[in-house]
Amino acid sequence: MRHWREMQHGFDEPRFEAYENRCNSANGDARRTNGTRLERFKLPICRPMEQRVGFIAESRNFASRSMRGGMRLSIIYWLVMWAVLNAIAQIDMWETWYTFGARSFMFVFQIAMSWVIIRVVGRMASRSFSTKAMLVVAVAIVVACLHEVVAYFAFQVGMKSMSPVRLGPTLREILFWVGCYLGWSALFLAQQYSSEAVERERQLSELRAQAHDAQMRALRYQINPHFLFNTLNALATLIEERDVGPAERMVLSLSAFLRSTLALDPMQDITLADELDIQKRYLDIERERFSDRLSVAVEIPDFLAGAKVPSLILQPLVENAVKHGVGALDHAVHIRIRAEADRNILQVHVENDAPEHPRPSTGTGVGLRNVAERLTTRFGDAGRLSSALGADGLFRSTITLPLRYGPA
Repeated sequence: MRHWREMQHGFDEPRFEAYENRCNSANGDARRTNGTRLERFKLPICRPMEQRVGFIAESRNFASRSMRGGMRLSIIYWLVMWAVLNAIAQIDMWETWYTFGARSFMFVFQIAMSWVIIRVVGRMASRSFSTKAMLVVAVAIVVACLHEVVAYFAFQVGMKSMSPVRLGPTLREILFWVGCYLGWSALFLAQQYSSEAVERERQLSELRAQAHDAQMRALRYQINPHFLFNTLNALATLIEERDVGPAERMVLSLSAFLRSTLALDPMQDITLADELDIQKRYLDIERERFSDRLSVAVEIPDFLAGAKVPSLILQPLVENAVKHGVGALDHAVHIRIRAEADRNILQVHVENDAPEHPRPSTGTGVGLRNVAERLTTRFGDAGRLSSALGADGLFRSTITLPLRYGPA
């Protein structure tokens, strides 16, 4: 409700063009100053023009809905008042066709005055409640006085019995109509604030959803640089050793892997079977590096093959198993991926042989931290990652998440 003038009178094109030019200039200067961060995430310094237009269009729609709701309330309120006054006139036995027509005319007048109040309150939409309340009282007094003047001529002139205006009864009539208009205004303000509260909650829900999506996408996009760093490092080792054949096969495997992963939607879940197929492609790359020192076993029950998991959620765990298993031992290492379900909980384990006394890690811990944050962000307390060296000599990483099938 902030930009009421734009809502009511349309767009000021030259002013918006100047605004957009200032935004583009500010964004360009900021990116030159801090290019890495802003180019990566495309963070604008000013709100882009299309977002501004979308916000104003949405605000105009809300203002229009609020006005329509106020008019519906006005018709109901004054229709009830019209019916009550007609009933009183019938009971007092002074009703005629002319007084009925005059009262019907005043019914239309009351709706018109309600529309005026709606417009006035709408133009003060950004003001405080106390300001609106004082404004409504002032407008109600003015409208009640005008109502009394119009009603006097509507009833007296047509009946051709112009009685003199008496101060006492006239003031009582004005106070009565001030109360009626204030009563309607109170109902309208209550309806408006209720609608605004619902609208704010809807907007907050959308903003929370957008923030959640942005966070999930940012976490998902951390995987590719992390994976590429490890893979290119292995490829550089093969090139340094002049091992052309494995290096060439690794490049081809890497190309196939990237084609399958970069096409994934970060917010789209995939089946566990598809996730494992991607990890097998990654392990094909690592086999070119470690040859016969790496063996893999996948144990997934058929009924869990269609379970939904976040895309590439196992990638950092498999990388970690290769790096701290095969990379830390001189003998052959076995990596085992298995899944199990208990009621509505899915657990996927990635296990690898590990040295009895692990060497201090030289990594940054991005991979496992990324998995933990993605699970927590997506599933809350129902999603978690646990990693530990077991008594059987296996390092085991386990992701826990709700068991889900069907669409994401």
